[in-house]
Amino acid sequence: MNQRAFWKFYRDFNLFNLVFSIISGIYFGLFSGLLVFLSFGMFIGYLGYNYFRKSEYYLYYNLGFTRKFLIKKVWICNLIFTVPVLLVLFLFL
Repeated sequence: MNQRAFWKFYRDFNLFNLVFSIISGIYFGLFSGLLVFLSFGMFIGYLGYNYFRKSEYYLYYNLGFTRKFLIKKVWICNLIFTVPVLLVLFLFL
């Protein structure tokens, strides 16, 4: 599996997710912003990537990545990176 290609997709996809999550975190709090990053922000990331970078899916498909696989792996990585932060915030705040 081509790791560099996946991490490029991860950065590009999460750019839209992160902007939306930061804005919601400013208005509703840090804990809510992290929850949005894991849930509704993924949908916003998908919409943003689909609108602005849809033609790049052909590159990933030629490398052997399907759209479903990429989205699932991004969600798993976000879950792995965010759950420890949520647990620390929940325990200490």
